[in-house]
This record gives sequence, structure tokens and C-alpha cells, in this order.
Amino acid sequence: MVIDLEVFAMFKELRTNEFNKRLARLPYAEKQCLIHSTKNKKKQLHIVYAMTHVGICGGVKVILEHANKLREAGSKVTLLSHFQKPDWFPIEADYIQVPFDLELAKGIPDCDIIVATYWDHIQACIETGIAPVVYFEQGDFHLFDYESMNRKLKDFIQKQYEIPPFIFTVSHQAAEMITKIYGREASVYPNAVDERVFCVNGEKESGERPYLLMVGGESASFKGIPTIIEAYEKVKEGLDFDLDLYWITPEQPSEKMKKLATKVFVNPPQQKIGSLYRGAALYVCGSSYENFPLPPLEAMACGCAVVTTNNPGSLEYAVHEQNALICKMKDPVDMAGKIKEVLLHPKTKKTLISNGLATANQYNWKAIIQNILDYYKDIAAYQVSTKARLEDWDIVITEEDCVNQADYLKLRKFLKATDADIVKVPVLYKVEKVPQIAKWEIIAVRKYGGEGKSENCYCPVYPRNKLQIYNEKGYQAFLRKQFEQALEEFNTLYKQDHTKNKVVWGKWIVVTLIRLQRKQEAKKKLKELMKEFPYNADFYKLNILASDQEKPDSYSIDFIRLLGDAASCPEFFYNIQP
Repeated sequence: MVIDLEVFAMFKELRTNEFNKRLARLPYAEKQCLIHSTKNKKKQLHIVYAMTHVGICGGVKVILEHANKLREAGSKVTLLSHFQKPDWFPIEADYIQVPFDLELAKGIPDCDIIVATYWDHIQACIETGIAPVVYFEQGDFHLFDYESMNRKLKDFIQKQYEIPPFIFTVSHQAAEMITKIYGREASVYPNAVDERVFCVNGEKESGERPYLLMVGGESASFKGIPTIIEAYEKVKEGLDFDLDLYWITPEQPSEKMKKLATKVFVNPPQQKIGSLYRGAALYVCGSSYENFPLPPLEAMACGCAVVTTNNPGSLEYAVHEQNALICKMKDPVDMAGKIKEVLLHPKTKKTLISNGLATANQYNWKAIIQNILDYYKDIAAYQVSTKARLEDWDIVITEEDCVNQADYLKLRKFLKATDADIVKVPVLYKVEKVPQIAKWEIIAVRKYGGEGKSENCYCPVYPRNKLQIYNEKGYQAFLRKQFEQALEEFNTLYKQDHTKNKVVWGKWIVVTLIRLQRKQEAKKKLKELMKEFPYNADFYKLNILASDQEKPDSYSIDFIRLLGDAASCPEFFYNIQP
């Protein structure tokens, strides 16, 4: 796999670029206007969850639980992310990986409801015009550490909160904070545990000695992992028996931190996590903030006693000396005292376990998902209020031209909602011995003029007139197999062009060199282009095509799979594969 640090840097830069584009559009943010329609009630809903990331964490697990349970309840559910489909959790819903080079919301298919799962893509979801948008708030720094944010970020998030018609969250304390900070009301649908995995019956981890269990990544400072370790060291000093510390973490910890725990479990399967809860002497939560943390509740469901800090999320269901012992946040001395109390007093531990099981039983997915589904059905009774009519547009394609005909309805909705005057879609072309080409072309123009603002709608179509776009320099010679002339013309275009098209001419220079069997020159040009455009998957594909090796370069394969189509370019390889 590609070096982790390099991938991390790439993701960080790509997400920053996407956020900056959203920030630039903030002045155009408008509250989504909806019209209630009794005729719009459907038996089966299509619900799309737009996900910022799919890495291992409680918030992502809750979304995946929603998707699976809603599908079981009869809904069509699609998960949408820039990242590859995760394998750490079983996913039964449909999954779309949107190329990093395409804004996430552009990949949303036609549906009945769009669920924005983080504040940074609310506006983009609304701008699609496809369906009512509901914001699912699970809590983060923008609620729990609001004062640390700069003014620009505060203003951005405030605007995002103002524009979705519906907001829901997982705890009452989060709903109160949303009202207090952002002035919006939010419905509350709590999290739940998967009783098939987190239950008393099942395999139990058998350690050599009793062990404490903690969950959380080292990089997530709010999880309080150092506080738990410090408390553990204090507890050991006062015991007449040995005690271990087991650590479940979504990421590989540093060597220094790793040495402080007896055993470390990185990205274990859900079944393994259940067995670790069942085998633990107790579970310790050290968080300084949470919205509705699942691990303490999962531990309760597995018959494991719980010690947790008094973070507001845990207090949503944890009651001191009833189903948990509650200590002060960031206080290892108080935490150590509570841990000892559980370890040294069997009666206290028995009470916590019994009441913890009763608490966990109150949070079951079957009832909660039905409530969420009813909530979604109410929202789906609304239609997006349109800004324009289709009659206001000159449209040059039909439903039959679309690669996926369902995209035509998505396009129609976009035309009714957009402020743009010109709309482009990717038009697909086939050229002999070249990966399929997609070129952004104008397919709709507003009849009554305007400022000429252009927008893209990701609705791939077949060309109405075969190879019409190639009646121009470079392309024309290439298609006639006059490759020397094509190379000269592409080189001239590359040197003279200082627009986004420069990357296109660079790509065709390499393609032409490969056709001329001048692979060393192609590789040299590729090296130059990959340095200038490091996140363009087309060049990694060409790197494979230019290679003399029988086995494709694994580095290029990894980047192609991670990045997907270079869809922000005027022209790109469509549905790119290694």
C-alpha cells in the first residue's frame, strides 16, 4: 500500500482544497425552501448519507448502523464518500465512492432524502436541488470547543446551520447546545447497540490477569487516553494482585504509548470488541467531551462494569452509583479512586453490571430506527421549491443520452435549482487504444441570459455526434494516426496554454509518445507532470501504460484506487481502473 504518511498528506490537502471551494461559495448559501405535498408520500424511500470519512470511529459506526437497519426496514439506502468502501464494518447498503477530484455532493444520485453527516457539506447538498436535506449532528469541536474556533470558521458553520430545514442529533445535551450556540432546534434520536454483537452471551477474552479496557485513538486527545494510563498506574500501586491494561484503538499508536499498555488491539473486528468487553474487569471512558458515546453503553450491554468521566455525552445515560461510577474529567486521581472502588467491592460491581444491562436494553436499534424512518418519511413528503422551469433552458440532451438514465431526473432537478446560466456534464468518447475519455461540455443554457455563470452536474452522457469534439488541433491528427503531427500540435498547445486545459495537453503528449513507442520520453514527461499535478489519477494510469514491466506498478495502482477519476479537469479518463 502507498506509504501512510503520504496518503494522509494527500487526503489532508484534497480535503482542504474542497473546503476552500465551499468557503468561497458561502456568500451564495441560501436556506433550502421546501413545499409540502401529500402526493409525494412514497412506500419505499431512497435515503442518501453523504459521509466526510469512513474511518473507524463511533460516529461512522452509527451511520453504518443507520444504513443497515433502514435497509432491513425496507428503505433503499446509499452511502456516499470519497473513500473506498470500509471493510471494518459489514455494509449491506449501496455504496458509492466519489472521486476525490469531484465535490462529494456532485456524486449524490437522485433520491428522496439527503442526510448531510457533517456541517462542511450541508450547502453543497442543498445546491444539488435533488431532495430535502437533513443535517445529522453527532457532535464535535464546533459544539464542545466553540470558543477555540476563529471567526471565519464560526461564521461558516453558523451559516451552514441556518440553511438546512431539518436537524437531528443523538442526545438532548447536544440539542440544547445547538439551540444555545446556533439558534436552531434539533430532534433527538439516540444511538443504540447492536444486541447481536454486544451482549452477555458470546466469547469472552481470557487474559492471564484481570484487565482494564479503554477505547480510543492516541491522536483524539479528547478521548483522554493519557489520563486513563496515569490512573491505571496509580491503581496498580494499591492492589495486592496484578492488573493489566488493554487498549482498543482505530490507529497504530506511537511506540512510547504502546509500551504503556499490556495489549493493544488495532482495528479489531466488532465481534472481537464484544469479547474484550465481556472479559474485562471493567471499562474506563476518559473523554473530556462526547455527544453520545457508544463504548460505555456497549460495555454495559456485555455485562461489563463502567467507570466514565462526567462528560455530557456519557451523562445522557450514565447515572453515578447506579449503572456506572462517574469521575471528574482530566483527573487521574479521582479516576483511580473510582476504578479501585469497582475492583475492591464486588457488591458495587454487581450492582453496576445489573443496572448497566437494564440501561443498555433501553437503547435498541429496532425501536430507534423505526422512529428515524418515520422522521424521514415526514421529511420525504416535501419537495424542493424550484427557482426555474425546464422551459427556461435550452437542453441538448435527452434521457436516452445518459449513461445512467436515472441521472436525467437528477439533471432536471439541478436545472430547476441552480443559479448558473450554463451547465456542463461529462460527455464520453472512445478512442482506439486510449482509456475512455470524459470531457465536460455544455448541454444546457438558460434562455434569458444572465451573468454567464457556469456549473457542472455529474451526469455522464454519450456524445450525440460521434467524436465531434476532436475536430480540432491535436485530436484530429491523432485520430488520423498522424502521431508526429499530433505530438507537435499538443506540445504547442501545452506551451501556450495557461488555463486548466494545460493538464489535458500534457496528458495527450504522453498518450501520443506511447503510441509512437517513445516510452522513455513518455516516462520523462510523466515525471514532470506528476510533480506538477500529483493528485491526477490519469497520470498514474499512463505510468502503468508506459511501463515495460509485466506486473503493473503497485504504487500507481494504489493511487488510482484512492483518487478515482480526475473529474475536476476539463477532460479525464472516465471510470478509471488500474
